[in-house]
Amino acid sequence: MFLKRSVYAIILLTLFTLLLGSSVLADDGRINRAPYHFGGDTLFCSEETGCTLLNMNGHDLANWPQTDIATAFAKADTSGQNAKVNGDGQGTYGPMQLWAVSPDASTGNNKLCMIGFDEWNKQNDMCFQVTQDWHYLQAPLPVVVIAGAAAVDNSCDQWTVGDYVRLISNHSTTGNIFSIDTSNGTVTFGPTATITVTSFTAKCSEIEFGPT
Repeated sequence: MFLKRSVYAIILLTLFTLLLGSSVLADDGRINRAPYHFGGDTLFCSEETGCTLLNMNGHDLANWPQTDIATAFAKADTSGQNAKVNGDGQGTYGPMQLWAVSPDASTGNNKLCMIGFDEWNKQNDMCFQVTQDWHYLQAPLPVVVIAGAAAVDNSCDQWTVGDYVRLISNHSTTGNIFSIDTSNGTVTFGPTATITVTSFTAKCSEIEFGPT
């Protein structure tokens, strides 16, 4: 009985740590999260530094200064056409570009889109908003809208049991997925094929493919 209680306590502590980690993640300047995948490269943006691309080890790959981003927004606003932010970045698996596009009609916020490549030589893209006071918002998770039904979060659709993944907020937390709960939008993964005290449950949007 004591052993069972200890196991339950460890599991609860692990879940609390994951929840705490995800709350920190949401405000760290990170723009892309699953399913926006660029071979492990991550875009961070702030008013002070502009947008900086880091690889999975945290090394700088490219930077688009705030002044260049503001210039691209001004061009897009004046011309009514998309404007590329000055300079191409070099991601881990290919060139990366930032584009200023038409402002969001509902909020009036400016909008940036990043185009780049992943480890399968697949071109991916994502768009995200920049508020009037230069707060960079995370790229929103894609949703599927069905007529007459509520919007559904499909962030679990890209994952399959057996995929080797890791937490975006903690790259040392890795393992193979052995269950997917689409109703709650979570996956459980770990170093073994069944749930143990070393298993983790996280939102499908909080994980990415682990290094191969």
